[in-house]
Amino acid sequence: MTPATATAAPSNTLTPQQALDQGVADAVGDGVNQYAALVDRSTGELVAASGGNTQVISESIVKLFTVSYYLVKYNGTVPTSLATDLHEMIVHSNDRIESEYWTTAAVPAMAARYGLRHTANGPKTGPHDWGWEYITADDEAMFLFKASNDPIVGPFLMDAMANVASVGADGFDQDFGFNSLDGDHGSKQGWTDLNSSQAINVHSVGWTDQYFGAILETSATPRYDAMRDDSTVTADLIEGLQSQSEIAAEQTAASIRVSAVSIVSQLQGMTRHVLQVAGLIS
Repeated sequence: MTPATATAAPSNTLTPQQALDQGVADAVGDGVNQYAALVDRSTGELVAASGGNTQVISESIVKLFTVSYYLVKYNGTVPTSLATDLHEMIVHSNDRIESEYWTTAAVPAMAARYGLRHTANGPKTGPHDWGWEYITADDEAMFLFKASNDPIVGPFLMDAMANVASVGADGFDQDFGFNSLDGDHGSKQGWTDLNSSQAINVHSVGWTDQYFGAILETSATPRYDAMRDDSTVTADLIEGLQSQSEIAAEQTAASIRVSAVSIVSQLQGMTRHVLQVAGLIS
């Protein structure tokens, strides 16, 4: 996977849950509803969530399921022309390609394959109408973990997500959320069409070196710039989380410090007792 060049997020001492809570709170201040979840990349454990089971409209995040559907259909070896199209559809979030290959069977099939309980076609989903499907942050983060470990789906899908472009096929700025990060990362972005004057959605799902995650956002009015910025704030907080080894090292150091203080205190007490017995102090 070849990540894009970006500025590394500063490290922090937050827990995963604190990182999500802080990002969600910052978004609320901008009039943005943010729903987020994190899954440990090594264990598959859901380690943090905020509104993780809230269903939102998928927008172009559904393209992940379309790609996975065809990879499963062809047992991981898709025809060359189809492979080229599917890769391009993720990298530039190409709507024309999604419309060409869209099938209402994709989401139910992948939800069943990966055990996504709150992912489904929506009331407006149809044979020629996609992007209205229901997804949740919990399901998306877990999907990424399970798909990444699926030998039929993982290699192709993770490679495409690791090479997402900074600008989408429709000219939308994709440089936000997980796609704005440095180091080991990948992403899939989703957004409501730019000509909308009503409620909109802006989503980013992807990974850091430690976590698979989802940052899903809704707003009652078009706030594209604010939503991209808020998504990036949360992604930066996630990227800046300490690793388990760093946390363990700090805990060990803290334990040693506590033990050292206790030993010094005991030695001081013993020394005072000896001096009192010797009559050197009262």
